[in-house]
Amino acid sequence: MIATACTLLSAIGFYFSLGLGDQWWLAWIAPVPALSFAFGPTRAWQVFFAAFAAYALGGCSILRAYAGLLPVPVLVLAIGAPALGFAVSVMRARRMQHILGPVAAMTGFAALWTAFDFLASFGAAGGSVSTPAAAEVGAPLFIQSASLLGFLAVTFLLGFVAAGIALGVRLRSPVPVSIAAALFAVNAAYGYWRMSAPPTSVMRVALIDSDDTAGPVERQNRAEALADIDAYVAQIERLRDAHVQLIVLPENIAGIGPDWRPAAQAKLAAATNDVHATLVAGFNTHLDGAQRNISWAFIPGALEPVTYMKRRLVPLLETSVFMPGPGPKVLANGIGLEICKDMDFQSMIRSDETATHPELLAVPAWDFDSDDWSHARVAVLRSVENGVPMARSARDGLLTLNDRYGRIVAAARTRGGFRTLVGDLPLDGRGGDTLYDRIGDLFGGVCIALSLGLVGWSFGHNRSRT
Repeated sequence: MIATACTLLSAIGFYFSLGLGDQWWLAWIAPVPALSFAFGPTRAWQVFFAAFAAYALGGCSILRAYAGLLPVPVLVLAIGAPALGFAVSVMRARRMQHILGPVAAMTGFAALWTAFDFLASFGAAGGSVSTPAAAEVGAPLFIQSASLLGFLAVTFLLGFVAAGIALGVRLRSPVPVSIAAALFAVNAAYGYWRMSAPPTSVMRVALIDSDDTAGPVERQNRAEALADIDAYVAQIERLRDAHVQLIVLPENIAGIGPDWRPAAQAKLAAATNDVHATLVAGFNTHLDGAQRNISWAFIPGALEPVTYMKRRLVPLLETSVFMPGPGPKVLANGIGLEICKDMDFQSMIRSDETATHPELLAVPAWDFDSDDWSHARVAVLRSVENGVPMARSARDGLLTLNDRYGRIVAAARTRGGFRTLVGDLPLDGRGGDTLYDRIGDLFGGVCIALSLGLVGWSFGHNRSRT
């Protein structure tokens, strides 16, 4: 009965905070029931299955967006792999508590959970999209440590605090809770200090999307594609007196044939010159011997657009159609270019920012409706890690402007017809200058080494007793 109750309580916390959940505060306490159960006089196999079931049930929230769209094996892996990592972390923390004491258990659980999160980020299919750290984007104060050690710092904090609360409850001792509360307070204080810096300037940005205005993307139809471009151009021209400096359209508006590509570009270039704003728009076309998912960036007065080719493609849905492109692009005016899923891969984005130092990122995107905030907040983590604001225009998702600290300046849901969001995006220097940019994913390696050390110590210490 206790095992079932703890499993369900943790599962509910995970369901409403991770994945498609949006209750950031629950992420701090969701692991507590499962951990409290694990730290008690319970059989190991019961602990493992309770922890695995809790995380897997919570992870089922992603089915609201991806069931029927992604293959069943992919969904099973997306739910089961993080659940397995969580369960193993709980099991090993249980052993550390029994043999090495509460502080080792708190540290060990946090390090193990972070290590598994780090290893998962190397998956070519998802990158860091499943990280529990993304839940905290709803409270930017608590994610500023990502600028120091990357998103893994947030995962570690979530694990350490939850383990401290669980041990405090189980042992009826204020010490673990006090230690966890102290680290929580230090992280919050750093966040407050970092976010208190005023911006040095602002850029007026417009995001435009219509979920209904999208031409065929897997075939080329000149009439339909140009009609869609004309519809977007009409919306752009409404911004003539809005004094916008950047306009971002969504990903993959239509397939563009090579023979009439100049006609499509001419329409968009004329709109750019008309409103005197940089325009970034997503399409697909045949380039360099393959079909590519691209964004075109038009700068007023330029003869041709800058072309960026998406590098990280959605498995099966995109990999069966497109080929990935080469490295990053940044415009002469400091606007960096990425597309949707590119933002799921922290190492690649960090490499981009340190190489190009953009003033902000323009990101056309295409989401799956129900995962609007879930996917947008992963991209926002990249802004905090690299200290770069972002303008993200997502079809079937959200239009979002966020500053370098992950604060949402403006946001709007895209539904049906045209939606235009205009806002002033705060700017402050260039991206690629955070501590995380300098040391990379070093903290992930530290957590792996710390995990192995504590696990090894717990087994060695146990043998020395016998």
